[in-house]
Amino acid sequence: MPDSIAQIVRTQALRRPTRIAISGEGRSITYAELDARSSQLANALRRLGVNRGDRVAYIDRNATEFWETAFAAAKLGAVITPLNFRLSDAEVATIMLDAEPSAVVIADSVLNELGPAWRPAPITTLVVGDHAELASPNEFSYEEALGAEEARDPGGSASGSELAVLMYSSGTTGAPKGIQITADNLLFAVANFTHEFGPDESSSNLVSPPYYHIAASGWSLIAMNAGGRIVQVREPLPRTLLSLMVQERTTHAALVPAIIRIILEMPDAWEADFSSLHTVVYGSSPIDPALLARAVELFDAEFTQSYGLTETVGIGTLLRPKDHVSADPTKLKSAGRAATDVEVDIVEVETGHSAPVGQVGEIVIRGPQVTPGYWRRPDETAALFLDGGWLRTGDAGRIDAEGYVYIVDRIKDIIVSGGENVAPAEVEAALMGHAGVLEAAVVGVPSEKWGETPKAFVVLRPGSNVTVEELIEFCREHLAHYKCPTSVEFIESLPRNPSGKVLRRELRGRFWAEHERSVS
Repeated sequence: MPDSIAQIVRTQALRRPTRIAISGEGRSITYAELDARSSQLANALRRLGVNRGDRVAYIDRNATEFWETAFAAAKLGAVITPLNFRLSDAEVATIMLDAEPSAVVIADSVLNELGPAWRPAPITTLVVGDHAELASPNEFSYEEALGAEEARDPGGSASGSELAVLMYSSGTTGAPKGIQITADNLLFAVANFTHEFGPDESSSNLVSPPYYHIAASGWSLIAMNAGGRIVQVREPLPRTLLSLMVQERTTHAALVPAIIRIILEMPDAWEADFSSLHTVVYGSSPIDPALLARAVELFDAEFTQSYGLTETVGIGTLLRPKDHVSADPTKLKSAGRAATDVEVDIVEVETGHSAPVGQVGEIVIRGPQVTPGYWRRPDETAALFLDGGWLRTGDAGRIDAEGYVYIVDRIKDIIVSGGENVAPAEVEAALMGHAGVLEAAVVGVPSEKWGETPKAFVVLRPGSNVTVEELIEFCREHLAHYKCPTSVEFIESLPRNPSGKVLRRELRGRFWAEHERSVS
């Protein structure tokens, strides 16, 4: 394994200089080109004042420039800080003030949509685009800055406990926090996933999440570390992903269940040639067993479910391929068992003590991939850990006698109705069992009688005419009555963050706006 992130591109440029490192949507770059251009960019950044340990922000959709920037930062021992390109001026400014990057690489298309407020102080800005308009003395053309430098490797690297990545949370629970990822954290993830998924130089990994999501970065690095190729998309539209999987002869694909569900509804997907596909990894949200069975039938590949957080570099548990063909169908409802060299436990929320087998508590994770904490937030970092280095996930779950972990819900999302705990995921699973339901999300809303009560938001399948009353009655046939929604609202689509997780806060916000207590 490499001793630093920078070593990955250096090694492949020596061993496989002409092999394609990145492709997709009409662009490609070889390992030799990626190594040379990242060295040029590193020298440009150094000339513009970027030093070891400084942050280098990146704001754009998935593009080759991300990896040029990431490896350039790595060659300086600097810290790549990818940001969500959909953030508002104020949201970007908040992160800028927190991260204090020494330089920003930003696409002209993103820059044109932002007002001046995104940059609360002058900062070196490299603008990516053929016709970038430079509005201030601190702005430079990315290509011109890169092209003015020699391709001599500056020779630096971040290693060991040094910070390599600063990745900001999606902000679904409040202001985004900077999650620190060290070189050791990231290299452990590369080694771990390499062990699990076995990529080699013939591998072609489809990268559908945006690069500001840890899954995209990790999924890409395991392919490049093996000398394989990553296939990236700027917008993860289901039809684009379907086309690329076929055209690029994808061998490994990371997909969220929402994308899988849409692809399964495409008639031409069932005529497509997926013979090159070996592995499909899914995560970010639960998947209905019936939906999973159809996906296995379509792709005819090995399926693995991955559960983890940005704070664990995406590594926690794995439901491995053998579990997907197990004679015990209940295993498909689990998130699998602890990843190799990772420990997972369930603790009582109130005490932090290990909970008995089968009892619902908080999922905690320990291992070499766990973040050292949040950037410049010592109090929140302290609250993140229990004694012994156990990271608190905030997820409620239970573990069985064989070590399989069952995720019940986010602890903060548990609905307390009349003194009884209701897990939204359980109600959603019941709703998804109805033939007319495509997607469902359940939140707690105020109730004078019960304190709060479950409310369902449902996306119907095309042509379905099921009624609210029929859905509530359907739930009552499958769940204890106190768990059933007392109201149902039909909507066109569920609000999601870029990683595919449902934004429950948006769904329940208007119901709690006039109440002192909020469950969001």
